Amino acid sequence: MKHLDKKIRAFVKLGKYLRRDNIDFELSELIVKTENNNKWFIFKNTLKALRIWGDTLRKENILEWLSKYDFENKDVKIIGVIMAGNIPLVGFHDLMCVIFTNHIAIVKTSSSDPFLIPFLYMKLTEFEPHLEKKVIFKEKIDFADAIIATGNNLTINNIRLKFNSHPAILRGSRNSIGILDGSESLKELKLLSNDIFDYFGFGCRSITKIYVPNNYNFSPLIEILREKSKSISLNEYINNFKKNKAINKIIKSNFHIAGKLVLIEDKSIHADISTINYEFYDNKKTLFKEINSNLSRIQCLIGNMDGDSFVKFGQAQKPKLVNYADNIDTIQFLLSL
Repeated sequence: MKHLDKKIRAFVKLGKYLRRDNIDFELSELIVKTENNNKWFIFKNTLKALRIWGDTLRKENILEWLSKYDFENKDVKIIGVIMAGNIPLVGFHDLMCVIFTNHIAIVKTSSSDPFLIPFLYMKLTEFEPHLEKKVIFKEKIDFADAIIATGNNLTINNIRLKFNSHPAILRGSRNSIGILDGSESLKELKLLSNDIFDYFGFGCRSITKIYVPNNYNFSPLIEILREKSKSISLNEYINNFKKNKAINKIIKSNFHIAGKLVLIEDKSIHADISTINYEFYDNKKTLFKEINSNLSRIQCLIGNMDGDSFVKFGQAQKPKLVNYADNIDTIQFLLSL
């Protein structure tokens, strides 16, 4: 991977920059600008996303990720990258993949997150000037050899129609689920609360549904969620919570109030902001049969179960570089063009 050395060095330097104890004025101003543009991207959440990327961009992580690929003798293609804006920096992994495969990225950022990724790319070019002109940011993508797009299902359907003859990775809406068996410690339930509340539940890796055994005792979980939600003061979230609380009272559904979160008994995997769904299960065999039938709508499985397919509590929003969205290997896709 000698030919990748300069690129690896640039991302390692970026990681060190993002891990610094005190962020510089330029980055602080950018985070404030981001929050002014999108009230859901509060300062601490954007900083958290930047810190997670700082921790991810360590040399050993990048080398482990890239080691299984053959990057030699590949034609340079124009890759259109259409990014989502549900949580900060959600498209940065796609940008990394294009850069490391030596293609050119034409990037359309989300209007919800238009500043962060161009800034990080600018820092990369400061660290390694040879990366200039590898990424071009545009309001509209008119031409590309291939497309990588992430968004809601309506957006993805429109992109599919526009680029129907192009090789593409198209990622629509997905949610994540948690599986509890009643043996979880208070520490694990606190970690679970992070997987629910991080980024106000907007991420595709955010838990929107939990499965619990029959006769599950909700009291410890409700107390932890109540405590966790005390710090939420964003008006947009509070308004969602009040609305969903009122609706469920009117329709007399089975639900619990856990601070500023509504837990609703519902079979759906999708849940509105300020709510999560729950469903009881009799046995794990039946449960996994149901989960397998819905895998195309699930991003992550979170719980203490054995197996590589499960993410541990508290790790949902900290994917490794090898954890591809929708389990589609983006690097392999780009190398195949």
